Amino acid sequence: MVKYITTALTLKCFSSGRLMRNVYRRLGNTVGNKRRSSGAMPAYYPERVRWMLRLQKQNHIVNDGDRIIELGTGWLHWEALTLRLFYDVNAVLFDVWDNRQLGGLKNYLRQLGPLLNEGFGMSSAEVRRAQLLIDEILKVESFDELYELLGFEYVVESSGSLRQFQSNSFQLVVSGGVLEHVKREALSTLIGETQRILKPGGWAVHSIDTADHLEHYDRTVSPKKYLSFSEEIWKRLFENQVQYINRTQRGEWLEMFKANGFELIEEEARRVDISSLRLADRYVQMDKGDLECTFLRLALVKGSGL
Repeated sequence: MVKYITTALTLKCFSSGRLMRNVYRRLGNTVGNKRRSSGAMPAYYPERVRWMLRLQKQNHIVNDGDRIIELGTGWLHWEALTLRLFYDVNAVLFDVWDNRQLGGLKNYLRQLGPLLNEGFGMSSAEVRRAQLLIDEILKVESFDELYELLGFEYVVESSGSLRQFQSNSFQLVVSGGVLEHVKREALSTLIGETQRILKPGGWAVHSIDTADHLEHYDRTVSPKKYLSFSEEIWKRLFENQVQYINRTQRGEWLEMFKANGFELIEEEARRVDISSLRLADRYVQMDKGDLECTFLRLALVKGSGL
């Protein structure tokens, strides 16, 4: 567990003030952009595209001309960008700070193109359309050119508030690997705001990483190691501001969406064995299956009349 603790202390150091947080993001973006601009695309990127396109084919979530919003678009705007390859949607790309990386975006799209012919459930005509649009995207030299080409709008709001958006104005709210990083005390408000800005019958599609992110640096520990720590110990020794996770469990996510007027349509969950862990008091009474969940995909609909 040496790497686990060392990483936690390092991230704590980078969280110690605004200057250190800015240094962390600058270093992370520089190193990350270099890696994403030339490295292999991780398998979970095309996997997310497959899942979204299957949902779309089965449920007709969006139509051409619909307005969507992607939360926490990060480096690549991946969810909105890949849906736009096949459907003429207008997207708002919403984030709390600017982490955009055009080189990485182009590199991953370049790798995605040849994969679209198999396993994505799209017709040959739809694939040709997507590949032609990828070719156009690869020619842009700035994000402004990209947004003009695609009809996208980029919004940075450091508070994370969605108050600027009108009620019933979006057909889809989508995110990938974002909600687990939202402050726990702000989650219900954010989910309520996504419900407000969606049209009746609009969709929310979220991929949520419920694993211990410190385990990504130390594979010798359980992917749910954080279940061992009380709130006090977690905050004092392990929680940080640059890679914050809210430790929210599957059942809590489902309850929050239900309480805010969403109906669950489809769920995909991945689980690990946690029998070797001694659970902190907070988790002892929770459902074991919820605690075992390391990854959650949810497709939900805003109830009619809400």
